[in-house]
Amino acid sequence: MTEPDDDRPDGHEEHPLTTALPCQVHRTHTPKSHINERHHVWPLGLGGPTTADNIVVVCATGHNNIHALLDAYLKGDGVVAYRLLRSFTIPERQLALLGYQRSRREAM
Repeated sequence: MTEPDDDRPDGHEEHPLTTALPCQVHRTHTPKSHINERHHVWPLGLGGPTTADNIVVVCATGHNNIHALLDAYLKGDGVVAYRLLRSFTIPERQLALLGYQRSRREAM
């Protein structure tokens, strides 16, 4: 048996990609988000590491939005039209841009 995950006060184990920790992108949720996801800022598929400084906790909506915007950054070689950019929250924009920069080794 493995050790219980520190994220869960009830001592139950969690799936490695989900957590009960609060979303770091959207501070409020309706309905309340009770299971959030661990997002790799620099995606694993682009060579990113599984380290604490490369993982943030986000809700499913934020996670999907960050990946959609990161895809736009990758397709546009770092340039995204403002009309698209403005449809994302500022934290989503920041994490997608950071993910792009890390994948290009511009920010670590």
